[in-house]
Amino acid sequence: MVKLHGVSISNYFSSAKAAFLEKNVPFEEVTVFPSQNDTVLAVSHMGKVPWIEVDGEILTETNVIYDYLEDINPKPRLYPIDPWQRAKVKELIRVIELYFDTPARRHIGAVYFGQGIDPSAKEQVRPAIENGLRALNHLALFSPYIAGDTFTFADITAYFMLNFTQMHTTKIYDWDMIGDTPVLKDYIDFIGERESLKGLTANMQAGFEALASK
Repeated sequence: MVKLHGVSISNYFSSAKAAFLEKNVPFEEVTVFPSQNDTVLAVSHMGKVPWIEVDGEILTETNVIYDYLEDINPKPRLYPIDPWQRAKVKELIRVIELYFDTPARRHIGAVYFGQGIDPSAKEQVRPAIENGLRALNHLALFSPYIAGDTFTFADITAYFMLNFTQMHTTKIYDWDMIGDTPVLKDYIDFIGERESLKGLTANMQAGFEALASK
């Protein structure tokens, strides 16, 4: 059985776990935090989660895990068959990762660990996310899914990465990024009703609360 390594508070881990659930691929969950210690670096060379273990072999990076799951279990499809539409789904995934998740991560210390806000990050992150919103509003279809009429890996990515970004914009800027964008709020509310996502959201929230209480 595939072993999925990571921790529920990671939006990337939750994205990978949602993909396993949506693809109906059995897996064993192994709780491990991202770390730079030698044990983690021996298998995940950047110290990140998630990674999967298959017959003693390791595969890292959430997008690569998506591809692997699609290859080993083609149905239900979470990538379109058409090459152009498939590329458009991957384009959405990259835009969300690069222009929402990546800039928001500059505030992780302040949001989760009680560190002071980095002034340069505060100045630079919001404009970067606003640029991401502009790009997403141009690319996303929301009809009703982000890439069209079919649920895809892009919806999984959008749900977890945008909610992750929202936690940062709310904490640092008092900015309800999702609520201030009606089409995005309607979409996130719609996607959030999916059974595979509801349970993971509850697990993430419990993990954040436990972290905050320490």
